[in-house]
Amino acid sequence: MDGSTRQKVSLLVLVTCAAALRIDASKAPTGSWDRAAFLSGFQNAAEIPAHQVRCAQLPSDLVGTYYRNGPARFVGYDGKKVRHPLDADGLVTGVTLDGRSGTAVIRQRYVATAGAIAEYAAQRTLYPGHFGNPRALWDGGMRFKNRANTNCLWHGGKLLALWEASRPHVLDPLSLATHGEWDVDGLVGSCPMDNFAAHPRLGSDGGVANFAYAGNPAAGTTTVRFWDFQPGSYDLRSPAQKHEVPGFGLFHDFLVTENYFVLVASPATWGPVGRPTRALQMTLEFVTGKRPFGSMICFDESQPTTVHLYPRDERSGLRPIAIELDTFFSFHHANAWEEGDTLVFDTVSTPKINRWIRDDSSLKRTKRGHNGDADRNFFEDVDFERDAPRTDLVRYTLDLKSRSYARRALSTRHLEYPSVAPSVSGLRHRFVYTTAGSNAEGVTPVASVLKTDTEDASKSQIWLARPFEYCGEVSFTPRAGSTAEDDGYLLTICYDGRAGTSALLVLDARRVADGPIARVPLSLAEEEGGEPLPSDAIAGPGHGVHATFVPGLAPTLHEVQEAEEHRGRLGSRFLSDA
Repeated sequence: MDGSTRQKVSLLVLVTCAAALRIDASKAPTGSWDRAAFLSGFQNAAEIPAHQVRCAQLPSDLVGTYYRNGPARFVGYDGKKVRHPLDADGLVTGVTLDGRSGTAVIRQRYVATAGAIAEYAAQRTLYPGHFGNPRALWDGGMRFKNRANTNCLWHGGKLLALWEASRPHVLDPLSLATHGEWDVDGLVGSCPMDNFAAHPRLGSDGGVANFAYAGNPAAGTTTVRFWDFQPGSYDLRSPAQKHEVPGFGLFHDFLVTENYFVLVASPATWGPVGRPTRALQMTLEFVTGKRPFGSMICFDESQPTTVHLYPRDERSGLRPIAIELDTFFSFHHANAWEEGDTLVFDTVSTPKINRWIRDDSSLKRTKRGHNGDADRNFFEDVDFERDAPRTDLVRYTLDLKSRSYARRALSTRHLEYPSVAPSVSGLRHRFVYTTAGSNAEGVTPVASVLKTDTEDASKSQIWLARPFEYCGEVSFTPRAGSTAEDDGYLLTICYDGRAGTSALLVLDARRVADGPIARVPLSLAEEEGGEPLPSDAIAGPGHGVHATFVPGLAPTLHEVQEAEEHRGRLGSRFLSDA
């Protein structure tokens, strides 16, 4: 963006705090939700060049940069819709908060992956999706692009955009320009199945652990690898590991304690168990491009979920442990810790595989399979109350000697994206932060902020967003000089589906029910004569996935704009440069 265009962008926008809304979560409040507003978040989001807004309500000790990643290009250059949101190209939003000056520097860019660049150049869709828009195998049905749409990781001086089915992309932390794929110093190979998962675990000491997995339908096993990185670098604490897990694994998340990597294996299978005719039919549909990869994953409700514990250091003398639990599926876990011969973990549990992954809906309506519904987004066909699986926040306590377990529900309100304060990662925690549905009973899109007190449920708190607002994953950052676990701030992007705009909300983690103490508008403000927004795009980031906050990383607007202008010299690019 040149200087004349930049002058057309409003750089200072006064922001007011939201009106306080105090609600006791123990009384199970119920709100409503606006379906049209929710669906509007699945339009293409516009890139946002660096600009600054003023927010006088920012706490003075809140200084750092918030990064969020999520799928955002839902309509291809040829007008074809991406059937499933998880198949859309990744968009990273960066918000540098400086409470000392009451300002925020905002920028937003698509990750310039090789696949995204190729489609931009061709001005058409070139690749199939994992969960929709399938293609026949002879038409590139297994030639997936790296979507880089799931998470951001800041570690060792690098900002990574993650997607669990391939290698990470390195981004410039200031401009968000893309440097390219990275093999993590040779740890991640270049084969199609080599990957670096999108849900790394940050330790309370500043270290990072991550994993990778690849299922083998023919062998009925899944290969899992683990890496345990030193604080501040990608040097390994202990040798990398490789294990074979029984079954066709579906692992988006894992956990780390003092001594173990924790992997929760639901009874997922490639095709239905015990139904050879149906399995053959599904395979033929997959081969001929009538069924996407994700819909081949089935769930064997007759089998238990198994938790696998692998020693973080195989030289420690500890042995792997496997404990069978009740049958459930889990995408996301909150935290885990050890106490003597006991290991405890909190997870978001649902009775079976989430339909967000295994979508057969279009197959039931058209002989052409998912391609026949390419003009519709997956969520346009979902009846949340009828189709969506309910989730609970559940605690499992494992006895490592007897291989027995106890299960306790911590919250029965529909929720997702659990997290804890970084200071208690891998250690005993009291509070879990999630996004939650607007209704106390039943299932609605997650939209509000819930703080669950695992020791005293009556002290849990919830803030209900307005019916047309949808909050994403909640990130905790401590207050300066804090010692209490919940003495800090919660950050989440909230999408306004009526206006098509978004704001970064800041909440006091101790007083969640009071609602936001600051709202930072993220959408590009245009003055008269400014560049118009594309007709097929929303002004701010819509529904995202995972986020991270980097305390102390606070470049100025000038530094970010310089990085944007000099990205070519740095060997970086924006998608619009393709």
